[in-house]
Amino acid sequence: STDGTDLAAKLQELFQVLNTASGNRFKNLDEQLAEFPYVNGRLFEEPLPTASFDSRMRQALLNCCYMDWSRISPAIFGSMFQSVMNPKERRNLGAHYTSEKNILKLIKPLFLDELWAEFEKAKTNTNALRKLHNKISRLRFLDPACGCGNFLIIAYRELRLLEIEILKLLLKGQTVTDIGSYILLDVDKFYGIEYEEFPAQIAQVAMWLADHQMNMLAGEAFGEYYVRLPLRKSATIVHGNALRCDWQDLLQPQLSDLWNKENSDALRFDYIMGNPPFVGKHLQNAEQKADMELIFQGVNGAGVLDYVAAWYIKAAQYMSVDPDSKTKTAFVSTNSISQGEQVGILW
Repeated sequence: STDGTDLAAKLQELFQVLNTASGNRFKNLDEQLAEFPYVNGRLFEEPLPTASFDSRMRQALLNCCYMDWSRISPAIFGSMFQSVMNPKERRNLGAHYTSEKNILKLIKPLFLDELWAEFEKAKTNTNALRKLHNKISRLRFLDPACGCGNFLIIAYRELRLLEIEILKLLLKGQTVTDIGSYILLDVDKFYGIEYEEFPAQIAQVAMWLADHQMNMLAGEAFGEYYVRLPLRKSATIVHGNALRCDWQDLLQPQLSDLWNKENSDALRFDYIMGNPPFVGKHLQNAEQKADMELIFQGVNGAGVLDYVAAWYIKAAQYMSVDPDSKTKTAFVSTNSISQGEQVGILW
C-alpha cells in the first residue's frame, strides 16, 4: 500500500520465508515470495517488534532499493554506527571508527605483506601455490574489541583477493564448472569480542556481506555465478567484556568431541588485531577501573595507564602461554602508551 501501513507485515512475512528451508515452506506460498532463497545462519530467526511505517518511510526504503549496493563495503557500518551513537556514550566506551586506510596500515605489516611475498615466490610452483592456499585457509584471526567488525571485514576481503590470484594460476587453462569447490577460505576462521550488543550483531552480518561480495568477485573472475546459500558457516562474534573472558574459549566450538579443554591450546589464534578503546585514566568509569585493577593486579602505578593498555597485557599473556606460539598481535593505540609516564609501568 502506498501509505506504508502494511509494509511491516509484508517485511515480517518475507523474513519468515528467508528463515524457512524450501521443503518446509507453505505449498500455497505466493510465487514471488517462493523465489527467495533460504538464508539460514539464524540471520532472520529473531522476531522483531512490528515497525510502524508511513508513506515517507516506504518511499525511503524504495529509494534504497534503487541503489546498487553490490560495491559498497560492509565496513561502512562502523562509520554509520559511530555517527548515530550518543557522543557522551561513545567517549565513555572509547569507541572509535577505524578507516580502511588505517586498517591496512596495521594488517599489511602484520601478515598481508608476508603472504603476498610468499605468493610472488610461489607463482611458478604449483605445489608451493597449493601449500600457500592451504596455509591461508587455516589462519585464525581475533579482534578482541571488534566493534562493527571492520578489521575482520578488511582482513577477510584481502585474504580472499589473494586466494583469487592463487586460483587464477592454479586453474589456468582449466574449465571451471564449480568454483565453490576450489574456494577454501570462509568466515568461520574470524573471531571477535564486542562489549556492545548491537555492533556485535552488525559485525556478524557484515562478515556474511563481505563473504557474499567476494563470492560474487570470484564468480566474475572464473565466469560462473557463485553464491554461498544457505549459510552454513559464520564468524564467531561474542558479546561480552574482552578483559574478563578467556580469549581461547572462543575456539572451543571449533573443537571436535574428541578434544577437551586441556589440549585445546593446540588450536590457537594466528593473529590478534584491532583498535581497543583508549579511555584515559580520568575518563574511566567504575567498571573500566575495575577491569584495570583485575588486569594489573600488584602493578605499582597502574592507575595512570590508559584503558587500552589492558589489551596489550591480555594479548601478551595469550602469546606467552605456549612457548612455541606463533601468534602475532598489532593494535591501533594512542601514543601516550609509548611515551611519557605510562611506558615504564606498562613494560
